[in-house]
Amino acid sequence: MTEQPGIADTTPLNDLEEKLAQGGQPDASPVDVILSFLNSEVYIVSPDNIEGVDSQVEPLVLANADGDPVLAVFSHPTRVDQQYLDAAPNVLGTQGAAIIANIGDELGMVINPGAAYGFEINPEGIANIKRDFKRADGE
Repeated sequence: MTEQPGIADTTPLNDLEEKLAQGGQPDASPVDVILSFLNSEVYIVSPDNIEGVDSQVEPLVLANADGDPVLAVFSHPTRVDQQYLDAAPNVLGTQGAAIIANIGDELGMVINPGAAYGFEINPEGIANIKRDFKRADGE
């Protein structure tokens, strides 16, 4: 059995990963990373399969180092580690902005848990993004 490509690979696969890779640079802008996230297709994993337009899914929620709940979000389907697929085998794509708009007030978010490119945002950080980054179309 071969390892799934992309997990250990550090080559950015899309614009969001390029911004995440630059995040450690001294001239990096967190605003660029947030804007890229909001405008990118990102992926959640769920034990539920989408049956129709109005289907509700329960995305995979992990516990961070402090034991607080964080929504697991991935920048590319190949970034989903097998351990997460074992728990939630359905990989669902959506806009980053939709994740932020629909995430609960008590939930943080982790981008690419266990992968080379990623970061965690606490519930307060998500509230700040909701406040500071309004969609251009007014929604």
